Amino acid sequence: MGIVYMIKCNITNECYIGSSMQKNKNQRLGEHKYKNNTCVSKQIINRNNYEYIILEDILDIDKKELLIKEQEYMDKYVCINKQRAYITEEQKKEYKKEYDKINIKRKQYKKDYHKEYRKTDKYKKYNKDYYKEYRFFKKYNDAIAEYINQINQY
Repeated sequence: MGIVYMIKCNITNECYIGSSMQKNKNQRLGEHKYKNNTCVSKQIINRNNYEYIILEDILDIDKKELLIKEQEYMDKYVCINKQRAYITEEQKKEYKKEYDKINIKRKQYKKDYHKEYRKTDKYKKYNKDYYKEYRFFKKYNDAIAEYINQINQY
């Protein structure tokens, strides 16, 4: 058993479409009202002027089929949902390709940024001061290690 529902704002005509496998049809609406709810439906609920409409009540359906049905309604109506209910394997592959393209651009940008930063005076001064301290401590660490060795010999 599953339902596909719409929460429609009577002020702005925005709508949120969702689905649920819960037997109590109003229980899902109650979850949208929780104060810790971060779903985009919260902006409609907070206005306190909305309708809860059951678009379809399906008796014999599994979760995947219900999500496909929800996605059909999301495609049919203009809704504020940020995430798709169901993504086909081809769509997943396409999203991955787009993500990989963006990730390659991001990595190249980061590489170029660091390359340019290493040319700045700020980086050169930091690097110079760092290696100056490093050589100082290395010199004294070697001297301390030699002194400890001499003590251990006695």
